[in-house]
Amino acid sequence: MFENEDDILFQEILRCQTNEDIQHLVYSQCLDIIGNSVQDQLSLSHKQLFRVIRLFKEYINQKPTQLQDQRKSRQQALIQHQQNCILLQYQLQLEQNKVSQLHLDNEMMKLQLKIYQGDLETLKQQNFEDIKKIENQLFNTLKQISLYKDTLIQKICVICMQKEYNMIMKPCGHICVCEYCSKYIDQCPIDKEKITKIKKVYLS
Repeated sequence: MFENEDDILFQEILRCQTNEDIQHLVYSQCLDIIGNSVQDQLSLSHKQLFRVIRLFKEYINQKPTQLQDQRKSRQQALIQHQQNCILLQYQLQLEQNKVSQLHLDNEMMKLQLKIYQGDLETLKQQNFEDIKKIENQLFNTLKQISLYKDTLIQKICVICMQKEYNMIMKPCGHICVCEYCSKYIDQCPIDKEKITKIKKVYLS
């Protein structure tokens, strides 16, 4: 029973913050003794005072350590919180920079689109050198389109002139007709050589 009472009393001691709190606690402990017989009072007083003295010694020895541990723990938590805040601010700044760059890229793409669409007001805002660069870029683009268009034309079936050719004829080796038209010929449209075998090919 005393061990349980010691725990309760020790917790009350830990809650003491000032000398007045300690005096009040000792006074309340003494009041608990009053009301018993003289012999019981002496016995209880002796035990109670020894308990109070012993627990106060433990309190004096332990509380500074507890306070230091609590203070150290709070300081570590505060440092960790500050580090987390700094990291979050850095990450936020990176994301804001990315968003800003995306906005700039988007505006640049809109401007280029207006230029390539021939928007007169946008073209008027460009200087002569920029106009020359745009003209050269468009010229090169048209040149590439023309080359690819010629390639597509060259791959057109010489019979129907609609589908891409994809059949090779043997023995001449010419590839100039589509699969559909190959069903209706028995000689090569180019050199008129008789076809002995015809096979589908896959062109890149």
